[in-house]
Amino acid sequence: MFRHSNFVEFAQSFGTDEQCLAYLCEVKWKKGYQCRKCKHDKFVKGRTWYYRKCQKCQYDESCTSNTLFHKLKFPITKAFWIVYQLGTMKKGMSTMEISRQFGIHQKTAWFFKRKIQQAIQNGEAPKLKENVEVDETSIGGFEEGAPGRTKGKKRIVQVAIEVEHTVESGRTKTIIKNAGATVIEGYTSKELSKGIEKMLESKIVVTTDKWQAYEKAVGDRILLQFLSNKGQNFEELHYHIFNLKNWIRGTHHHISRKHLQAYLDEYHYRFNRRNNILSCPSRLISRFVRTPWLAYTTAIGN
Repeated sequence: MFRHSNFVEFAQSFGTDEQCLAYLCEVKWKKGYQCRKCKHDKFVKGRTWYYRKCQKCQYDESCTSNTLFHKLKFPITKAFWIVYQLGTMKKGMSTMEISRQFGIHQKTAWFFKRKIQQAIQNGEAPKLKENVEVDETSIGGFEEGAPGRTKGKKRIVQVAIEVEHTVESGRTKTIIKNAGATVIEGYTSKELSKGIEKMLESKIVVTTDKWQAYEKAVGDRILLQFLSNKGQNFEELHYHIFNLKNWIRGTHHHISRKHLQAYLDEYHYRFNRRNNILSCPSRLISRFVRTPWLAYTTAIGN
């Protein structure tokens, strides 16, 4: 795993196709070679130094084959650089900004960003496990006649944060350790329970507002409920929701309904690793190698 303190250092380490491909060979076959066709474990050099040819069936496999780097439409150096920027920038980058900075078509930038999101979703997100607060919000802008928990045409997002309370100079300070968000289809106990099961560990303390549906939704967890008091009783939670919505408005302006979960996962992937953000690029590249190739038609439909 590599760590670079800034983009200039990263670009120097991965400034040529050869440097990027050599690193991919190291990541892909670090646990040993095994032919994808016949499972044989012996190989010889393939058509280039970045291929492995099976001694038994002669299948010649590149270091990008069956990975998200397969069939790139632009140099692999740019792919590495985009991964670094999206992995380390607090607010990420829009596809228009990726297109402008790296000189690629906007649709190509969108497709590659979907690959990054696919790599993020390919890994299991850690569940929140202590002092968890949960609430829901709607994403999609103001909609007349759909106040509060009225669904309307907006997407409902359940948001959870794990908080830590510390005492400094006699004053209690509350910080958010980790967070998560998931799209749900309604405010019923059944839908709320889906989000809770996805994001939260079992047998923990969960704090929510007075919405009655949570009484059944929390399952085997201990439920504490307080009046929201216009957000004052859940200050950190509402602050996190505020930042999430600002990220969507400010960086992306608009997100399609079917890809909203992927963007929520991208946001929280960086947020939960904000204290170790420089490790994100290497982790993402490793996930790129472990994740099977994504076709454009599949990316559009997901």
